[in-house]
Amino acid sequence: MPQDKRINLLPKDKFESSTLGRFLKWSTSTGRAIVVLTEFVVICAFLSRFYFDTRLANLFDEINQKKAIVASAAAFEEDFRRTQEKIQVIKVLLTQESKPSVLISEISQLLPLDVSLTALNLEEKDITLSGYTFTENGLRLFWISLNQYPELEEVTLTNISSRKEGMPGLDFVIKATIKAKKTVGETKK
Repeated sequence: MPQDKRINLLPKDKFESSTLGRFLKWSTSTGRAIVVLTEFVVICAFLSRFYFDTRLANLFDEINQKKAIVASAAAFEEDFRRTQEKIQVIKVLLTQESKPSVLISEISQLLPLDVSLTALNLEEKDITLSGYTFTENGLRLFWISLNQYPELEEVTLTNISSRKEGMPGLDFVIKATIKAKKTVGETKK
C-alpha cells in the first residue's frame, strides 16, 4: 500500500509558531475539553435530580406512613403507661398497707359504753374521730385508751362543746397520727 502523503498548500503563518499563537491554540483545545466536561457534569446533575426527587418523595411517603403507625399506637401506649403507673401506685399501697378495717374495729373496741362516734375520717397518716359522750369520764377514758393504743401517736382533743338543741352530753373531735409501718431495711433515726 502506498503511503498517504498529505500536502498542505496553505502558507504557514508565523503567528502559529509564536508564543501567543501556541498559547491560544492550547487554550482553545483545552477550553473545548473543559466546556465539554462542564456540560457533561451539568447534564449528569440535571439527570440525577430526577433520581433524588423520586427518592425524596419516597422518603416523605415512608415518614408519613411511620407517623401514622406511631399516632395509631400512641393511644395504646398512653393507656399502657397509665396502667403501669397505677400498678406502681398499687404496689406502693400494698407494701404500706395499714388495713383501715382492722384499725377501725380496734378503735371501736376502745369505746366506752357512754361514748358514740358520729364520723370517722381516715386519711393517709391521720385519723379524725368525731362523736358525743354523755359523761366527761367516758370521754376521758376513751382519750386515755387512744393514747395507749400502739398504732396511734400524737392523740389530741381538738374540739369539745356541749351538744346542740338541749341534748345531753358533749360533742368532741379527736385527731391522731397513725404510726408509719417500718419497711425492710429501714433503720431507726
